[in-house]
This record gives sequence, C-alpha cells and structure tokens, in this order.
Amino acid sequence: MRDCQSFFKPGGILSSILKNYEYRDAQLKMAEAVADALDRRKTLLVEAATGTGKTWAYLIPAILSGKKVIISTGTKTLQDQLYFNDLPFLSEFLPFRFKVGSGAIDYGAPFTFSMMKGKSNYLCLHRFEQSLQQPSFEGFEAESHFDIVQQWSTRTRTGDRAEISELPDNTPLWQEVSVKGEACLGAPCPSYDRCYITRMRQAAAASDIVIVNHHLFFADLALKEASYGEILPHYDAVVFDEAHLLEEVATQYFGISISSYRIDDFVYDAEREFRYIQTVEAGCFEQCKRILSASNRFFHSFRKGEERYRLKESDFSQDVLAAGSALSESLQRLKEKIGALRLKSESISHLCERIEGLTSDLQLFLTIDQEEQEYVYWTEKRKQAVFLYASPLDVSARLRERLFERKVPVILTSATLASQKGFDFVRRRLGIDAADSLGNGTATREMILSTPFDYEKQALLYLPTHLPTPSDRNFTSAISEEILRILEESKGRAFLLFTSWRNMEEVYRNLLGRLPYLLLKQGDQPKQALIEIFKRDVSSVLLGTTSFWQGVDVPGESLSCVIIDKLPFASPTDPLVAARVDSLTQKGEDPFLSFQVPSAVLALRQGIGRLIRTRDDRGLIAILDRRMTKKEYGKHFLSTLPPSRRTASFDEVRSFFSGLRLK
Repeated sequence: MRDCQSFFKPGGILSSILKNYEYRDAQLKMAEAVADALDRRKTLLVEAATGTGKTWAYLIPAILSGKKVIISTGTKTLQDQLYFNDLPFLSEFLPFRFKVGSGAIDYGAPFTFSMMKGKSNYLCLHRFEQSLQQPSFEGFEAESHFDIVQQWSTRTRTGDRAEISELPDNTPLWQEVSVKGEACLGAPCPSYDRCYITRMRQAAAASDIVIVNHHLFFADLALKEASYGEILPHYDAVVFDEAHLLEEVATQYFGISISSYRIDDFVYDAEREFRYIQTVEAGCFEQCKRILSASNRFFHSFRKGEERYRLKESDFSQDVLAAGSALSESLQRLKEKIGALRLKSESISHLCERIEGLTSDLQLFLTIDQEEQEYVYWTEKRKQAVFLYASPLDVSARLRERLFERKVPVILTSATLASQKGFDFVRRRLGIDAADSLGNGTATREMILSTPFDYEKQALLYLPTHLPTPSDRNFTSAISEEILRILEESKGRAFLLFTSWRNMEEVYRNLLGRLPYLLLKQGDQPKQALIEIFKRDVSSVLLGTTSFWQGVDVPGESLSCVIIDKLPFASPTDPLVAARVDSLTQKGEDPFLSFQVPSAVLALRQGIGRLIRTRDDRGLIAILDRRMTKKEYGKHFLSTLPPSRRTASFDEVRSFFSGLRLK
C-alpha cells in the first residue's frame, strides 16, 4: 500500500503545494482505505460527508496504485470537475520529487488521464460531411446553427459539443450531425480513422485514469453481458462516485425498450441514406411511410391513461398484437427491399442490422408473460413519443456476477450511501457480499466518515407540527403560507425542494407576486443557468424537484435555507416501485421498511445536503411533513439526519435568522 500519510498529513506533500491546505483526519482514513482496497482487490463502500475531501481521497491512491482505473460519476458536473480541475492540478505536481521531512519521495513517471462521454456528445464526421453535400434542414435558425457548427468543426480537436457554448441545448441541428447510438457504423465507417469517438477510445486505452459517467459504464456492462462488444477499455479497478445512483442507472441499461421515437429515428436515418443513393427505388420510401403508419397504430394503443403505468396482458388485445405484428412485418419488408438492391454499402448493411434489433425488441412485448418474475413491463409517454419498457425487478444478481465477483477492486462512495446507519440496504440492492468493518476475511469493507461540519452551530432543523398531512387537500396551500413566513425571515436566499412537479407548480403560483425576491423555477431555464442566477442574486429563491435534489453546490449566503415539502417516498403508483413492492411482499418481506423507507431516507439526506457546503455556511433546514415526528417510521429518518438543533417553534426560526443578521 502506498504511503498516503506522506500526502495528507500536516507538513506533507499537499500542504507544501496548497497554500490553504487543511488536514482532515477523515480524508486520510478514506485515502488509506481506498489504497488498501486497490492493493488487496477488495470492494469498499465509503460514506463520506460533504467537506471530507473524498475526491482527492480516491484520486491520489488511484494515481499512485499503478493500475488503470475507471472513475465513474453520477453527474456531468462532477465529471467535468475531475477532468478540467482536479486531475490537471494533480498531474502538474505528482510526477515530481517531493521533500518530506529530511528525505525525498519519487513516485515515478507522470500519469495520464482522459474522459469518455456518450456518443451523442460528439460530432459525426460522416453525417456532417453528408450535410455539407446535401443540407436537409431549412430556416434561418437552422442555417445559423449550422454555420456555428461548421466554423467550430475547423478548430475542434475533440468534437465534443460542450465546446460550443453559443449552440442552444435543444437545437434539432445537433441530431443531424452528431453520433447516434444505433446509427453509428463503427469500424466500417469511411470516417472511422478520423472519428472523434475513435480518438476518444484510443486516448482512453492509453490513459491511466479514465473519467466516465454511470450511464456509459453500465451501457458498457450491458453490451458485454449480451456479447455485443464493449465501450470502455480494459481496466484494473473502478471507483464509483455518487454511488447512490447506481441501482437506478443499472436498471435502465439491463432492461429492454422499444419506442415510437426509436422507430421514427430509424425511418429518418433510412430515408436520409436513401437520398444519397441514386439507384434507390421509390418503393423504399413508400415502405418507410408504411412503417411510420404501422408504428402510429401500434403505439397509439398505449397513449391512454396516465403518463406512466404498468403493462398487463389485457393491454395487449388482439387488435394491439395485430398492429404490432404489422409493424414488425413492415420493417422486414423494408429489409427485403434493401436486400434486393444488392448495394455494397456499409450504411445500408447497418440499416438491416438495426431492423433486426428493432424487430427482436418489439417481439418481446408482443409475447408478454405476466408470470415472468424477472421483469416488470411498463409504458411511459414523453411529449409526442411512447416508450415500452421491460425493466429488471432486481439487478443485484447481474451486478454481483458481472462486477463484484470479477476480483476487480471496486470503490463506491457518496455523501449518502448508508441507510439506518448501515450499508445493508445498498449492499442488498447492488448484490455486494456482507462486509467486515476491519477488512479481514472478506472481499468487502465499509466505512462511514462523520461530517467535518459543526451542525449544532451551523444549522437549525425546523420540523413544524401544525401543518396538515401531505394527503390533505389543503396541504399545498398550507405549506405555501408556511414557506412565505420562512422566506420573510430568511430574506429569500432559499432553495425549495419538492417531491412532485404538481406541488412545485402550485406553491410557485401561490408565492408569485407576494415576495420582493426573484423566484426561479425548474424548467423555465436550463438547470445550470438557473443555478448561476441563484448564486449571483443573493436574495433569490429557487424551486426545484427531481434532479435538483442532488448535484447542486451553492456555498455561501445565497443558500441560507433549504425547505423540503414532504418526505421523498417514491410514488407507489410508479410501475417499478409497485412491482418491487409486490415482489418483496410475495417473498414475505415488509416492503415499506425494507425498501421504501431506506430509499426515501437516502433521498432526504441528499436534499438536506444542499445546505451546508463549507465550515462558514449557516442556514435553516425546514421539512414541512409532520410525519417526521408524528409517525413511528419518522424515527428512521430522524436518526440519519445531521446532528443539528431541532425545533417545532417558529419563534426559534425567527431568532435563528436574527442571529445570522447580527453576525
């Protein structure tokens, strides 16, 4: 094991290169545990509270291990921080000799690092050059965006669209010129050697540290499971930061889906290819229209009812099955027409392969079996598209076999990984064997590192008991008035987190025009733009749901108050949640205490974690759900919260903010 103390201890390497370096005992403990796991090929679970310095606690041991290490993050924000900030800084200093005391340490050659993103982030040279020859878009805005991309294409070295700040996120043009998953030709592509994806993979293959995100990691794992190849290079170890997101992402990639969007996308690409081939007969275009017509008939059957619902055999009537069969047959007819053309084109051959994939996935839903215990079948409407999913109920067996039993060291870390003061829940959900806290006699070790912040002094937890329960029809109007009272004392400077879009919208309407502060709401602008405005306008108030519960880092006065509407239990009507509850019930388990409560505990802790980000931060945490103190299961939540002062008195809230203003 490498000597982490020489880096992290007072007077060590980091204190010599960082002007304001602050020794943290928890950071050193984590670094030593990571180094040990890498050396001894163990699985390590570490809950490291905000302020621990966990990023360097795993980066430095990973760099010094001499292994090829994949670092996987849950958010793009953290991925960029690692690649553009932390690793460049460390690469500047780690290759050199450092004087520690009277001796010197030499850790050898410089390390290399790279970043991998999903294909859609990159310019496709093949599609871009086709667009240059025959532009297939119209309108001033599209032409303007194309000019931006064309100018950028002459100077980019990576092809990563993140470099084009002036290109809007939602421009349809990028769909025309970017690398598309199923449409990518791979090695047979005429632009393969120059391709940005090829360069990205070559750089990753030659790097010691490779930064990816969870979506790319599990896309790679799913491809390997199906023996379809791989995305990531061979690696010796993997570190998952923001590891609380792993089950959700793994479920997505170990499932199967078919959608009207996917069919539309295929037809669009097919017609695009046909336009570049002079000998293609009109019958191919006509068959594309028949595919779209059959797709509309089939997917229209699932537009009824809720936005998301669980599929039953009764949803697949004879008419629906007939429409699905007609869609499958129309796809096969196009394949036959393409084959009759006898064209030796990689693009055309690839279209045939895509047809095989589409018909295979479609067939799964045409032969749905409700007795099947491994998958839950469900549907979702998104704007104009309909998606059908077959999602695994439990990913633990797959992850155990494909990841945790491979004898590759795996480090999982997050600020919220433990539930009810232990890792039993996350281990059970991810298929990780039982742990030994000392690291003896097992391949798993676990560690909970306490917060370096003084929550007793820095935060007040407000748990009002006078509000109606969330099931009461007056709940949103009541909490709107309570939020108004709190914001008047906090002078704005607040982050409002909601468990549903409906609650957020209702409270926003109730607050609008009643406060002298800027109100910002998720969905009105891109997430990062809203956060930047929130940081700049110190008195502003930001309302968010879903993704805003995590990954928001706003230290300082701008965020002096976090208000949460209610305990973040997943909706019992959600298809996956409902199916998992049913499965646990059939096994004789209590799904509420073994699944729903632990999941909600982790989500609540993520939301609360938005408040205190540095030792100088001060603020109020308000949870407007009386079940926290009135229900027996509230104890499970209270036992995992930061050790701050608690109150149900609004007078104490008023005094708390008065004290902050005096300081």
